[in-house]
Order: sequence, then structure tokens, then C-alpha cells
Amino acid sequence: MTTDRLKNVRFLTMDGEIIPFGEAKIHPLSKVMKYATSVFDAWRGYWNPEKRELYVFRLREHLIRLLQSAKIYQIPCPYTVDEMVNQTVELIRANEYKEDIHCRVILFVNEIDGGTLSSLPVSTVLAAMPMPHFLKRGPEGVHACVSSWRRISDEDMPPRAKAAANYQNARLVDLEALNNGYDSAIILDRNGKVTEGPAYSMFIVRNGALITPPVTGGILESLTRDTFITLFSEISGGQQVVQREIDRTELYIADEAFFCGSSAEATPILSVDKRQVGDGKMGPITRTLRETYLDLVKGNSSSHRDWLLSIYGR
Repeated sequence: MTTDRLKNVRFLTMDGEIIPFGEAKIHPLSKVMKYATSVFDAWRGYWNPEKRELYVFRLREHLIRLLQSAKIYQIPCPYTVDEMVNQTVELIRANEYKEDIHCRVILFVNEIDGGTLSSLPVSTVLAAMPMPHFLKRGPEGVHACVSSWRRISDEDMPPRAKAAANYQNARLVDLEALNNGYDSAIILDRNGKVTEGPAYSMFIVRNGALITPPVTGGILESLTRDTFITLFSEISGGQQVVQREIDRTELYIADEAFFCGSSAEATPILSVDKRQVGDGKMGPITRTLRETYLDLVKGNSSSHRDWLLSIYGR
């Protein structure tokens, strides 16, 4: 079934060729269907109506991370970063998007026969789709719980790789939260330390310090997280983000908390386990970071222009 969001998607790219959206086919016995042998990456593009331009944010860095995920899972990529950049530009132009979009590239083992060890042949899919704010409650904030499910670890299924199989962990977390009346959840590792949300990185604020778990703490090496670390230093006059372990109880006494990611952008966490975070509203540090970030990705800021790719060349 095609959702309303996908009704206006005319084309996608499969194995380097732009094809009509409805013609993309994968055999149901393909290795990716049987064993989830795929890695992917995703990024956003933002339409600026005043400038009549669509800006894609940190595309090259996302594609480099895709190749890193592929290396971890030994899935060879048939294209270079430059080739995938060109494919992305061509696909967005073919769809003639003049709205905010979400892009996703998938590398997958497309063999029909054989066991789990095969890494060939590899197919690719690149899609660009319209996308408003991802989380249901949007930018005003979400109510979260601490999940009973624990985060996968680097010893099991490395979370720094964006692999489809890893996201079953996030799906279980999300389903539990939604079934229990929450908007989202926060995942702890096996030692009871905070890692991230289901597909989002996270930050808390305590006594003016912005704190986030380290990249060695069972999290995805998020580019949005990296962006906020850079922006916070710039807007605070050089104050650095503290990267350390976070205890569960720190969530309850934090002054602010927020999820971040390509989809979540900067989404305030208003409560955790029914305990209000701060005053229960978007905090000042979260608001400033969110506004700075959105100005940047929409092409309204003069800083970090190298992070933006202009699709229509204006």
C-alpha cells in the first residue's frame, strides 16, 4: 500500500538507474528478505521557498558513513561517494521536489540462493520522499519512558553501523512505548547507562552543561549529534559538550532533554517515566540549538555552507 506521503514520488534509483517508483522489485527469497543482509543511510533535504532552492544536509558525510557500515558488515558498495552524490542530485531533480524531503540509500545482498555468508551480488536502492516532521507530536515535544529492552552492543550487532537488522531493537522499543501510552522511549545499555532513543541520539542539560553519551557507549555515530556538538560550542562562546555516561536517574533531574537526528531534528523530551523534565516545555538551550540548526539546514545561515548541497544550483 502506498501512503499519502508517497503518492507524489515519481521515481527512485535502483542499481544506478532512475526508474518509475512502482517498478522497483526485489524477489521475496532474496538474501535481504531472508536474513536482513543490508545497510543503509538516510538524510534530509530542506526547501527554501524564498531562495527557490532545495538544500541537502551533509550528504557526503552520510554516504561516507554508509561505506563504513558496509565495511563492518562486509557488503561491498558498487559506487563511489561521488557517484552516489550525483545519483542523489539526479533523482531529486527528476522528481522535481520543491518541499522538505527525506532520502534513503540501501545496499543489500540480492542473491536468491545460498546461506547467510554470501556478500554478492549487491544491489542498491536510492529513494527521495516528501517528509514533514517525523515524530507524531512534532516539535512541541514528546513524552518518553525508559524501555525495558536493552540496547544492542558492539559485541553483538554493532550499533555504530546502520544495518536493517539492528533496527528490530528500535522497533521493539518503539512498540513497547506506544503500547504503554508514550510517544517514544530511551534505551539503556546492559550496564544501565543511557544510550539513545529508537533511531535518535539524545542530549540532556544539567546546570548549563550539555551532556550526551560517548560514541563508545552503544550509539550510532550520528551526524546530527555531531552537528549539535559543533553548534553548541559556537553559540556558547567555546563551551564544550560533555561526552560521558549518563545514569537513568539523571534523566529525571535534568533541566532539559531532547532527541536529535535527521528525522527528529531537535525534539524536546517533556517527561521521562511520567516525571516532568524541567518545566515541562522546550528549554532555552534546546530552543536555541533547534533554531540555529533549522536556520542552517534551510540555507538561512551564512555558517557551515559546506554542509549544504544546492540541488537546483541557485
